[in-house]
Amino acid sequence: MKIPAVLKNPDVVGWLIWVVLTLLLAGPCIYLVYSVTYDATMPVLTLVLTGVFAAAISAGLLSWLGNEVWFRLKKRQYAEKRKAARKEKRRKK
Repeated sequence: MKIPAVLKNPDVVGWLIWVVLTLLLAGPCIYLVYSVTYDATMPVLTLVLTGVFAAAISAGLLSWLGNEVWFRLKKRQYAEKRKAARKEKRRKK
């Protein structure tokens, strides 16, 4: 299966992860807002939007953390590959 060229861009992948995480966390965050609030006079739309906002912020933090881990792993792999190439180059001399 061939990966589209758009999905090879790390920025696009980061935004897709954020959108998916926001959608996944929206339900639990809305439920949490309903369970934490005690004021029955608050409009339902306010509660739902607060839950979606909390889900978006949480998804942003989680996607940032995931992207940072992924970047560090890629950086380490690149450094190891570069080190092996330099070692091989020295060995040929």
